Amino acid sequence: MSDFTLTGELHLRVAGHTTDWKLLLVDEKPTQDQVSAWMQDGAVVPLRVAEQGSHEPYTLLVNFSFIVAARILPAQRDRSVRF
Repeated sequence: MSDFTLTGELHLRVAGHTTDWKLLLVDEKPTQDQVSAWMQDGAVVPLRVAEQGSHEPYTLLVNFSFIVAARILPAQRDRSVRF
């Protein structure tokens, strides 16, 4: 089992959906300006994420051209949040 630290949560609202994706971020947390630029540019961005109960973080490619809203939060202390 790897030892990794969650650095934050990124909540993304995908166009046409009523619920958010909740990504548990590993490594560096993006800034509000970075996320805004990715959305404006429609960028495809690799993000290091983990799932609840997962043993290994992985890279997820996110197409920000489909994101209509984003929220950046601090990492949860407990691991009770879902991917």
